Amino acid sequence: MSNNPSGISQSNTGQMAGGMQAAIGNNNQQLMQAQTIPAQKALTQEDVLRLLGEIQQLLQRSTLPEEIKQKASTRLEAAVDEVQQKEPDKKLAAGNLKRMAETLEDASKTLSAGKGLVEKVQPILGQLLGWLNVAKSFFGL
Repeated sequence: MSNNPSGISQSNTGQMAGGMQAAIGNNNQQLMQAQTIPAQKALTQEDVLRLLGEIQQLLQRSTLPEEIKQKASTRLEAAVDEVQQKEPDKKLAAGNLKRMAETLEDASKTLSAGKGLVEKVQPILGQLLGWLNVAKSFFGL
């Protein structure tokens, strides 16, 4: 085997999407560091129900037409019912919340009351992402 003085120096910091890289040579170095962001406090089932209650209050106090309020409330109530189960189906709850968010988003396109409500509901939905195991884009946030 011959001595190959050339080599590769590779350094990565942050999130890693790959692994080791093979190279021929004697002076190869590879340094990988991963920084982790501290996780937010995990929500409990009670926390989720409290947040969903906040959305319900916002909906009821809104000046949206009753038909839209009822449609969004029905979808929200379906999510609440699922979250209250001993072992909630988070995918089902997330789907109902997504449909509720879509209803509010549609209303916001034509009604100023809907726009204000969407702006208040979005941060609450953002807090639920981790518990529901969905990406930020799931609710269109």
